[in-house]
Amino acid sequence: MTSNHLGRIDYVDKYSVALPEPMDAPRFCSLVLESAPRWLDLALSMRDRVAAPFGFNSQERNYGQPVHLEVGRKFGPLVIESVSPELVECGNTDKHFVFRSLFEVDPVRQCGSFTTQVQFSDRVGRGYFALVKPFHRRIMPALISAPFHSRAWAE
Repeated sequence: MTSNHLGRIDYVDKYSVALPEPMDAPRFCSLVLESAPRWLDLALSMRDRVAAPFGFNSQERNYGQPVHLEVGRKFGPLVIESVSPELVECGNTDKHFVFRSLFEVDPVRQCGSFTTQVQFSDRVGRGYFALVKPFHRRIMPALISAPFHSRAWAE
């Protein structure tokens, strides 16, 4: 079900978590974003201070607040692009890269997944992501695990 509106994908990862009860993708997405750990705000504030001079977009600080999944609304760095029972697609375009974040639920396996797709626009974007990738790989599993109190796994 994972979509690809980027054309070329230079980086992709997917993390999944077991769900305690059946739910659709909008509910999964809302729970994940509303339960974001407080340390994420601090980490993103530091990221903004370091990345802003290089032309990277700063990130909104609304983690832990109610999520209204409407196309065009912004939540953190994510702009909601589409919402269906199977998939919530978010993304953002920066001067140096484009990314998509996909929230999906597999009702058969009863798990929720968060996929990140990135397309680099230039070497600055590629270099930036090389620096933040180790943090990304720690943040994403923690982010989707937070509301469910279980461990996420990479797929």
